[in-house]
Amino acid sequence: MTDKRVLFGRKAVILAVFLVLAAMFATSFVYRMNNPNLFVKSRAPQSFTDAGEGGSGSGAPAMGEGMTGAMSRVKEYLERVKQNPEDVEALVGLGNSFLMMRAWDRALEPLEKARKLSPDDATVLKAVGIAYFNKEEYTKASEAYEAILKIDPADTLALFNLGVIYKHYFKKPDVAQTYFEKVLSLEKQDAEMLKLARQELGK
Repeated sequence: MTDKRVLFGRKAVILAVFLVLAAMFATSFVYRMNNPNLFVKSRAPQSFTDAGEGGSGSGAPAMGEGMTGAMSRVKEYLERVKQNPEDVEALVGLGNSFLMMRAWDRALEPLEKARKLSPDDATVLKAVGIAYFNKEEYTKASEAYEAILKIDPADTLALFNLGVIYKHYFKKPDVAQTYFEKVLSLEKQDAEMLKLARQELGK
């Protein structure tokens, strides 16, 4: 009798774990469907990598070596900024390191300083846009990407990300459509971005 109860108990636990995992998967799937991410291009060694399907994501490294490397870079960049507060490269590196750790507020502090020192640097503006997007400050994120387009109207990453913001967060699909269509007409190399733009347009 006891053996049967133990066996039943084990089966119940396994079933419960399966149901929890299934619920987690379903919740994750629904969240991703309802919360589209920006397109993030990875650049070694200073920048963040994407962590979503199809090359779009907010950027997060795996724990372990990735996080250890990020912390090591933070120390390096902090020392450089201490020695020279106007070292734009170090400020951007510091900001991107914090982006890798999903520390959005901490990332924005050096990135905004870099932005003031180098207001026409598209790399800085893209990182600023990512940080504000993940803080759900979509107006500020869109302003960063619009500033990029003033520098380079053919920047497809900025165009795509503005399309995402206007479609899913500003609820202006007509405006978003113009951005996605520009991506399709201008982008020549990034197949993943083209694929995502077509998906957004329903093509």
